[in-house]
Amino acid sequence: MQEEDGFTRWIEACAAGELLGIGAAALWWVTVDRFDPVPVGPTAEWIVFFAKALSGLIQGLTLGLLQGWALRRQFPALDLRAWVGATTLVGIVVWAIGAWYAVFPPLDGDPLLPPVETLFQTAVAAAGFGLGLGVLFGAAQALVLYRAAGQVHWWVAVSAIGWGAALPCIYVAASVGSAEPSSLEIAIRGLIGGVVSGVVLGTITGLSFAVMPARRAA
Repeated sequence: MQEEDGFTRWIEACAAGELLGIGAAALWWVTVDRFDPVPVGPTAEWIVFFAKALSGLIQGLTLGLLQGWALRRQFPALDLRAWVGATTLVGIVVWAIGAWYAVFPPLDGDPLLPPVETLFQTAVAAAGFGLGLGVLFGAAQALVLYRAAGQVHWWVAVSAIGWGAALPCIYVAASVGSAEPSSLEIAIRGLIGGVVSGVVLGTITGLSFAVMPARRAA
């Protein structure tokens, strides 16, 4: 019964982490854009870059804290601070890459991600991005998780699959609806995409609990 409760709590934590973490990070990014949409001069550009990169700190802290809180039920020896730190580090790196391309675009004009025209292409591109993101999160988190669980190589695998399946939910939800959505419609899209992606991520990654035995707390 405890394992079932831990699995359910993990899914809930991932859903809340995706909704609140990505939502708050995206809101911060948009706020920075509205404050200085086209920074002019090296100082302004670097300020906007670091401000946008802070989106990763927001997402990483939110997701890491919620995930770590739930994961300690399954693996009591988990170092919560280290888990949050690893998750936040990956978040900052990923959002910083996006911020770099947004503020300092390449001279040849090539976009960071290939352009998409259909909903299917959006889902495929998001899945590919999610796979890479999942490997980064999984590898960083596994370095922390191995002290609390065995067979943590499974964590890298399920993280890649989980993020690869979760991100299309967010991108597809953001792409459907009217061409010029109202603020309410945007909020509803974000709510649906965030919750669904979190449930998908939590369900897939939570399957690893069955093959990763918990270690005793020191």
